[in-house]
Amino acid sequence: MVIPDLERRVKQILTNRLGIPADEITLGAKLVDDLGMDSLDAVELAIATERQFNVALSDEQVAKLKTVSDIIGLIQRLAEGRDEPAPEGRREGPR
Repeated sequence: MVIPDLERRVKQILTNRLGIPADEITLGAKLVDDLGMDSLDAVELAIATERQFNVALSDEQVAKLKTVSDIIGLIQRLAEGRDEPAPEGRREGPR
């Protein structure tokens, strides 16, 4: 399943969470080193991503995200059903 405007939508989530203009966010940008994300930002990113794309991210999957490209790849895999999170790793929250 192709998600329309996936890159733009991910960059918009990052812009909303981190205050960095979307045109300054590259696919290779490192979430911590380049964009300054911390653990709270990562949780907020995961929640926003789950809501925006109707996917469930495990804590383990979120911890493995290092770049903007990693986020996009994970969302695409989840949308295609190729990277299901383990049930025990899911965060509970509103959908």
